Amino acid sequence: MERLTKFRQLLLEEKFDGFVVTAPASRRYLSGFTGSSGVLVINRVEAILLTDFRYLDQAAEEVEGYGFQVKEHEPQVWGTVAAEIMRLCSGGRSRWGFESEHLVEKNYRALNERMECCVLTPTEGFVGRLRRVKSAAEIAAIRRAVQITDQAWARLLPELKPGRTEKEIAALFEYFQREAGAEGTSFPTIVASGPRSALPHGGPTDKKIEAGELLVLDGGARYNGYCSDFTRTVVVGAAPTDQQRELYGLVLRAQETALAGLRAGMTGKEVDALAREVIAAAGYGERFGHGLGHSLGLQIHEPPRLAPTEETVLEPGMVCTVEPGIYLTGWGGIRIEDVVVVTEDGIENLTTSPKTLTI
Repeated sequence: MERLTKFRQLLLEEKFDGFVVTAPASRRYLSGFTGSSGVLVINRVEAILLTDFRYLDQAAEEVEGYGFQVKEHEPQVWGTVAAEIMRLCSGGRSRWGFESEHLVEKNYRALNERMECCVLTPTEGFVGRLRRVKSAAEIAAIRRAVQITDQAWARLLPELKPGRTEKEIAALFEYFQREAGAEGTSFPTIVASGPRSALPHGGPTDKKIEAGELLVLDGGARYNGYCSDFTRTVVVGAAPTDQQRELYGLVLRAQETALAGLRAGMTGKEVDALAREVIAAAGYGERFGHGLGHSLGLQIHEPPRLAPTEETVLEPGMVCTVEPGIYLTGWGGIRIEDVVVVTEDGIENLTTSPKTLTI
């Protein structure tokens, strides 16, 4: 009920009479419902979860304590949504919001064509405004997801040997996370070796890992719906070269600088600059082409970001990644990533895996 109460306060502040929620993460956050199909219809008095026959029993159990009533929608879901809104409007004109970043145009038309008493108003990030600062229970779930990923990485290290393919490594990592208690992965695991490690989001291939190559693994677990995110870079089967050591040390120094300086009250832009200035001063600024990090929760990428254009001020309870990197085409790439919680006086780093280039 607390989340619903806060959401209704947002409705008042933005002068909405009601709201249609369609994004799965927003739906789960507000109602507790984890099924794959459903629409929330919320006004200042009633909160309804519309779903189909497959999920009625599940929904009734999951929404308990969230303040929602469950109703079955007709085969044409938008007709049922419109009918509920019309009922809640009682024939008077009203203003309803919807998640424009999720509701596709054809579904918007199907809903809008049936509306006689309300104006549908697009919004972006509306529910996300509540989700930015995590509760103690949310942080506990993220903490456990991070622990699962750390455990999987520790089990994976002895398996990182020349001759193994990137796909094999990704599959083992995901299996180890499952064995440690993960519901699944928070995103498809990235494994890229040798020159391919210069691809920040290089998906695993049949390429075999060769001795002396850099290997970047970026993956995460999902626990109770919440995500972890993790990256480590290692050299497999040989001692690192001088250049590998130099650039790894630079990325590590950039990350440590950001971790040491990150504080509530800073903007995402200011935190990004802490790491970016270290890399730029060494002449590799153009080779760090992505933001320093992002928040995460029910989704792997949530606002706010740590990036050169992010003006959001960080608050205690926000959770974010810190992941600087350097990528040299034809040579390889290095990235190191931890998940941290912003606290009243700094951060708590949830990631405990060692940061060593050699294994």
